[in-house]
Amino acid sequence: MSRCLPLALCLAAGLAGCFTIGDSKAPIGTVSVPAPRPAGERTLVIVLPGFGDDAQDMKDHGLAEVIQESWPEADVLLTSATFAYYRDGKLVPRLHEEIVERAFHGGYRRIWLAGASLGGMGALLYEREHPGELTGLVLFAPFLGGKELLDEIRAAGGPRDWDPGPVPAEMTRENYQRQVWKMVKGWADRPDLAHRVWLVCGTDDPLMSYARQLAAALPENRFMEIPGGHTWRALLSGGRTVFSRIRQESLDGKTLGLNNL
Repeated sequence: MSRCLPLALCLAAGLAGCFTIGDSKAPIGTVSVPAPRPAGERTLVIVLPGFGDDAQDMKDHGLAEVIQESWPEADVLLTSATFAYYRDGKLVPRLHEEIVERAFHGGYRRIWLAGASLGGMGALLYEREHPGELTGLVLFAPFLGGKELLDEIRAAGGPRDWDPGPVPAEMTRENYQRQVWKMVKGWADRPDLAHRVWLVCGTDDPLMSYARQLAAALPENRFMEIPGGHTWRALLSGGRTVFSRIRQESLDGKTLGLNNL
C-alpha cells in the first residue's frame, strides 16, 4: 500500500493490549520458537499480531505453545509486524523480504501465515500480492473493512454476487479494502486458493457477521465458529482447534501422496 490505513479502523479491530505502534524503519522483530518434535519436511507458522500487540505479547500469552500443542512438528515465528508497517505502506514488501523469502531460503517446505484481527487483514493483503505462494492462511476474527463496504457486499448477496466496480491498480487507504474483497470474490474461480484459507471467529465477536461474509467464499469446512468474543481466550482456543485440523489434513495428504497441504 502506498498510503496509510485509517487509525480508527485499526483501533476497532485490535485485541485489547498495550497498543504498541512500532517503527517501520526498523526490521520486523521476531521471536522464534523451534518445533518440539522436528520433522524431516520443515513447516513454519508465521504469526502477525493484532493492533497494539507485538511478538512479545503473543509469546507472553502462550500463542506459540498453543500452536505447537496441536502441531508439534511446526516451528513458530511470532512477528512484530505492528501498526506502523501498515500505516506506512510497508507491511507486505517487508514481510516478504525479511520473513517469507528468508524462510523459503532456509529450507522450509510448508509456510503458513496466521493473523488475528488486524493481522488477519495483513495476511489477506499479503495473499493479494503473492497469491498461492504460501501453503495457507489462518485468519482469527480478521478485520475485514469498514461497515459501509461490508454492508454493500451483504446487500449484493455476498462476495460472489458483489460487483466491486473498477479498482485502480495502485492500492491506497481509500481502496485497499475493496481490493482485498475483489480478491476474495475471485476465489469463486480459483477454489484451489480458497481451499488454503482457514477462518476462525468467536460467536460473541463483534466481527462475526463480517467473518460469515468471508466464509461464504470458502469451503464449508474451512470456517469454524467457537465460543467467545474478541479476546485472547477465544484466540487461543481457536488456535488449538484449527491447527490440530490443519496438521491432520497435512498427515492425511502425505498418506495419499498429496503435496499441497
